[in-house]
Order: sequence, then C-alpha cells, then structure tokens
Amino acid sequence: MNMTLKTLSMLAAIATVLIIVAVFTAEQQERGVPATGQPVFPELKTVINDVTELSVATQSGAITLRRQEDLWRVKEKYDYPADLGIVRETLIGVAELTTLEPKTRKPELYEKLGVQDVEAEGSLSTGIILKDAADNTVAATVIGNDRPAQGKSGYKELFIRKAGDPQAWLVEGRLTVEKNPGKWLDKELTQIETKRVRRLVVTHPDTTRLVVEKARPTDLNYQVANLPEGLEIESQFTVNNIVSTVTSLSLDDVKPQNEVPFAGQPVRTAVFETFDGLQGTVQLLPKDDKHYVTISAVFNADLVWKPEPEKDAEPEKESEPQAGEPFDGDTQGKEAGTNPEQPGIKSEAEVKAEIEALNKRVGGWVYVIPKFRADTLLKKPQDLLKPSDG
Repeated sequence: MNMTLKTLSMLAAIATVLIIVAVFTAEQQERGVPATGQPVFPELKTVINDVTELSVATQSGAITLRRQEDLWRVKEKYDYPADLGIVRETLIGVAELTTLEPKTRKPELYEKLGVQDVEAEGSLSTGIILKDAADNTVAATVIGNDRPAQGKSGYKELFIRKAGDPQAWLVEGRLTVEKNPGKWLDKELTQIETKRVRRLVVTHPDTTRLVVEKARPTDLNYQVANLPEGLEIESQFTVNNIVSTVTSLSLDDVKPQNEVPFAGQPVRTAVFETFDGLQGTVQLLPKDDKHYVTISAVFNADLVWKPEPEKDAEPEKESEPQAGEPFDGDTQGKEAGTNPEQPGIKSEAEVKAEIEALNKRVGGWVYVIPKFRADTLLKKPQDLLKPSDG
C-alpha cells in the first residue's frame, strides 16, 4: 500500500512538471520566441535579396548603407561605394543566427548581457536593422556581448534581443558588425599587375626626380635610371616595392575632391607607364598628418611595347594550310588579349576598357592612403642607393 502511494505521488509530481513545461512552452510560443536551435529570423534567407538598406547604430553614431542598382553605398562617407564582400557577410551573418537558449526578460538585467536599447544611458549595444525597397523592416535586433563558440572555429556566441521583444537570447553565428563607417568602404583603388609597368617617374616639389624602369615585360627587377657613378641599389626589394605601391593602392578614407584642394600645395607626382599603353598618374599630398592622393589614367599608344627583332634571325616561313585544316589568319592559335611573346600584356581594347572603369571609380575623389604606402612614394634617389662595393 505504501509502495502504491509512493508510486502515485511520483506520477503526480511528473505530471506537474510536464504541465509546467507545457505551460512554459505555450507561453514561449504565444510570445513568438523561437525554439532553441532555430533561426532567429526564419524568413530572412528567402527575402535576403530584397534587402536594400542596412543600418547600424551605436551611441557613437549611425551607419547607413543603401543599395543603388548593383552597388551598395555608405551614406556617412558621401555615398562612396561599400565593400560588397563585407555587406554580404553581414547580411548572411544575420540570416544564419541560430538560437541556443533563452535568457532574461527583465530589463534591469539587460546591461549584464549588453542588450540594452542603444539609446539607454551607458549602452554598449549595437543595433542593426535591415529594410526592403518599400521601407519595410525585414529584420531588427540589438546585439550585445559575445564570446568565441566552443568547438566551432570562426563562430561566436552572442547575446541578442529582437527589436520590440523583451526576451534576450544566447545565439550562435558568424556575425561581425563593423561600427566604423570607414570599415565598410570598398578599399581597392588600383589593381594592376606590377609586371606590366615599364617605367615609374616620381617628381618631388623641389624638382628631384626618381625614375625606375625595366626593359622588357619578362624582366623581374626594376633599375634606377641615370645611376650616378660609384653608387648602386641598396635594396632591390625596396626599388621593386615603389612600383608595386602605385599598382596596388588601397584607401583608408575618402573625401570629395573639392574638399581637399591640391593647387599650390607641395604635391608629389608619380606617373607610371605600362607596356600596353596605360599611363597612370598618382598625385600625393602630405597634409595634417594624412596622405591624400588623386588618381587618373589615359591611354598612350606611344607606350605600347614592340619587341625588337632578333639579329640574324631567319624570317619565319608561313606554312600553307593543309586540306580540311581551318585557316584563321593571324589569330589562329592565339587568345584575345594575349601574346606568348609578351606575357601579361593586354590588347588596346582591354586597356581602354580598364582605364574607363578606373577613371569612373576614382574620378572626383581624394583618398587618404596608409602611411607606409605614402612613405614609399616619398623616397628620393639618394634613399635607394649606397656606395658601390667595387
């Protein structure tokens, strides 16, 4: 009899627990709280291509990115193009957030998790809102403290709270939200294969000129022109690096060209010429502990390299096409824009298209470049030479 009573008591206790769990689950569902292990924003993946605005808010300021045609632009940086890769990673990062466990619903405990409203006094949280073209909010959340996820490289555990919902959650994902407008910018300025460059001339305000060049596209190293007797290059790496600096420039910041006038200023001018006719000009202005540059390019047919015929070489005899063999004239066996004797050299049409795209991207802008890049372009001949060993 005692055993029966004990069994009934245990069953009653289990039933009570099940009722409590059922009530809690029903309350959670009624509140719209997603179950553990589910996407925080279940519908976002299906409409992610409809997102046309991404905004980030902290107490230090707001960042607004808007999609215009095929480009995302940063409003706080004069609508300069954003880095598409960073935008894509952020959108996917929000869409892939997955719940781990519910946390507090008490506002007085939000500060501990870092999920207070952005506007709250002393708040360190980050708000992120995604909207579509009709200005409808697709997703909105407050992001708080985070920590590395255990056993998952590249993943984080983050505390979040969906906008308008008191429930805080611990979630998992690969979301990093940049809080500095400059971090969202497309940083690429020039991306030209260094081996294409034939000559670089840097002219300083005191008329000092540094000229580095090479004779053929296949040459690996650049030489300092007009090398004074008794001197030699101290570091071949440093000389080559001057050329690669202008061909792979990236920005730290950007301003409209009319905000940083170059006229009458101590400007350094670097002109680089490629073997296939591209002539680029980089103007460098050191000012107020920053290094500003403008960039432009033109096509110059006189720069197009033509290899000298080898001396005493027998002229190559053209073979007659055999029966049934296709005849394509001079183009047979060659791909457009390539030449086996001139590796890396582009066709005139390709170079002109490249110049048009470059000028369209950089025209009208002044860029702040990293100091180490500017220091390379500020070098003079005496900075590159040393007394000859002989």
